Amino acid sequence: MAPVIVWLTGWGMADSCWDKVRERLPDVRHVAPDYSQVSRPDEFSEVVAQSIQSLSGKELLVVGWSLGGMLALRLAVEKRVAGLVLIGTTLRFVRDPAERERGIGAAMLQRMKRQLAKDRERVMAQFVEQMFTGQNCVDAGIAEGRWSQQALSAGLDYLASEDCRFAPERLSCPAVVIHGEGDVICPLGAGKELAGKLAAADFLQLKDCGHAPHLVHPEQVSEAIMRMVKRIAHRTDQASIQQQGDIL
Repeated sequence: MAPVIVWLTGWGMADSCWDKVRERLPDVRHVAPDYSQVSRPDEFSEVVAQSIQSLSGKELLVVGWSLGGMLALRLAVEKRVAGLVLIGTTLRFVRDPAERERGIGAAMLQRMKRQLAKDRERVMAQFVEQMFTGQNCVDAGIAEGRWSQQALSAGLDYLASEDCRFAPERLSCPAVVIHGEGDVICPLGAGKELAGKLAAADFLQLKDCGHAPHLVHPEQVSEAIMRMVKRIAHRTDQASIQQQGDIL
């Protein structure tokens, strides 16, 4: 039985950012929590938890991008999930100078938050430009105006404070870590660190790609997700057969 896929998008991004990948997965049930209207950093996890309450007993494959990847890690620690696909994700977004190959300085987020209050459109446009690292923006609509000003500000606070470095030792589910070589928002070193610390993770490093692998290389990302779907479905089917055998 195929798992339900839970899609967790990144900061300021519309759920439609997943469309190019999801259209290649027509036979899977999709759930997309909407945290675009939260007002506090802790509400992100609350919204995700509420969105999956009705899925109790279902196998969940959680796909998270950037901020959504950190939410996915947190969810996997707190609730059992069948698998993770983590795109442009880090264990800790803000890093000290000695770890800048894995993250950015806190001052950058603080400056971004101040600028956001003055000129939201400019901040979002610059952010999208950075995501593609010199490439043409393949979908100008990914940063829609749906996110409230409060949610954008809360998202920056979440990125500044969240620390998932505790997570790998508590996780045993299979995972795929996908990272663009040219990612300047969440550097490649962060993806390598994440994949290296997760006990059961595969690492997919994509060339000619920045912070949005699923938009630049949707075929490769969807193929990686489908492999995970099949892996989980096979494991679930085998467990069901074993259970029936035990009953007989």
